Amino acid sequence: MGCCGQGRAALRQATSPTPERPAAGPAERRVLVHYRAGAPVVVRGVASGRLYEFDAARPTLYVAEGDAAALLRSRWFERSD
Repeated sequence: MGCCGQGRAALRQATSPTPERPAAGPAERRVLVHYRAGAPVVVRGVASGRLYEFDAARPTLYVAEGDAAALLRSRWFERSD
């Protein structure tokens, strides 16, 4: 009878690695959003869960459309076209 650890090792070798998450597809709509304050801020998008880092050097970023709707309700962000 073999050790139970051998079964785990065989299972590890038999499973394939987790595939990387694909990049955003062309169907995803983006909105250019401008951060009005100068202090650095990191915001998590409510729809996508992505992190957006705004600061004085990068105050304008493309944001997923669902995330932009929430940001634009704040006085700190405005749409930039």
